[in-house]
Amino acid sequence: MKKILSTVLALSVCVVLPTIADAQSTSQDDIKKELEAMRAQLATQMEKITALENKLEQVEKQKVEGAVVEEKAAGKVALANKFIDQLTLKSDLRVRYDRRSRDAYSESSSSDEDRDRWRTRFRVGLIWDNQEENWQVGAGLIANDQNMASNSNGTWSEDTTFGRQYVSLDYAYAKHKWGDFTITLGQQPNPYEMAWVMYDGDVRFAGFTGQYGQKTGPFATLGAYDAKLVDDDNTAMLYYGQAGYRGQAGDVTYTLAAGYQTYDQSFINDMADSPYEYNEDKAYNYQIDPDKYGLDIGDLYGEVSFPAGSAKVTAYGQVWKNFGADGDYSQIYNFPEEPDDADMGWAVGASAQIDKFTLGLDYSVIEADALLGLLADADFGSGISWTNKKGYRLQAGYDFTKNWSVLISYLWYEQEEDFYDSTAAKWEDADIIFIDAKYKF
Repeated sequence: MKKILSTVLALSVCVVLPTIADAQSTSQDDIKKELEAMRAQLATQMEKITALENKLEQVEKQKVEGAVVEEKAAGKVALANKFIDQLTLKSDLRVRYDRRSRDAYSESSSSDEDRDRWRTRFRVGLIWDNQEENWQVGAGLIANDQNMASNSNGTWSEDTTFGRQYVSLDYAYAKHKWGDFTITLGQQPNPYEMAWVMYDGDVRFAGFTGQYGQKTGPFATLGAYDAKLVDDDNTAMLYYGQAGYRGQAGDVTYTLAAGYQTYDQSFINDMADSPYEYNEDKAYNYQIDPDKYGLDIGDLYGEVSFPAGSAKVTAYGQVWKNFGADGDYSQIYNFPEEPDDADMGWAVGASAQIDKFTLGLDYSVIEADALLGLLADADFGSGISWTNKKGYRLQAGYDFTKNWSVLISYLWYEQEEDFYDSTAAKWEDADIIFIDAKYKF
């Protein structure tokens, strides 16, 4: 733009100087007329220059805005609402082949059993962000066949020929952020650091979560959740607190955490008054003394990740104890030990990511009264028991593309304390094979 102005001024000077040189032989009126003409010509040129400047600024602005829109386009939808910055779509489909074999006790009249089935997990998630006001709303839909906290699968043609699955609300929350502090309200994914067996990955905590911390450094999470509405007028609560540290030393990252959770007395009373009997054999019966029994669980968790050649290795360990397990009766019907003799659990495991391959091995022991079996991982121990179990999980996966992968899982488990009961413990051990095709879109 400076070059354009310089050119105009130079031309003006070239025109004006000859005029001044001839001023002696020209009348004063003629000089005024020449000056007026030059002024008009210069004004016209300045208008053209200003118009060119404005046009150039608009072109540059459109280029910048176009780059921003293109950058945000992947997985996001622009909204007309000026208060919402973006709507992010997060969806996935998992098609699973599931085969389970379980072995009966010799004392049982039942024979060994095999079962195979196909299942689908389909989820759609939406996240609305308002960066100016520092809040976010998330909501998700899921298709499955049971209204259970630990189930996200729909079994193909389970009740009717080519039957359809139900669509329900998986989660819905609002999250507010102030610096290093975050508050989340609503039904939300598990916000705590823990091993895969303590709470099933499908469990959504309904209530309030407060968090402090960043990606590295000290962190703390505190929550109060509506575990169950008892007798239509009393909300039984779960209170959960965890504190820890996330650090990095060179290429090594690590997490250390200590947590404590407790279910209030109304929840324990409901366990005793209304035994939860769900599984295919209706064999899981609570038999606790509500005046003595409790779910007051403390745990320690650690995780470390580091490179090993071309692989990235992650290892973890967790141990926990139910300090509230007391009385003469266990969660498991007719269990031969008292609760305070079976109140521990632990899990260890390691996984490696090598290019597009994933390998993992886990081992866990969950004693009869170590945790709330209703919410523990539903695959580990399936068909035998929700607690009083121990065993392995072996996994191998391959990422064909960024959004398409296959994972094969093999689980073998048995009762932690062997006992036979015609109602509650017909099966000695079992194994499951999962073959999962996963798609993210």
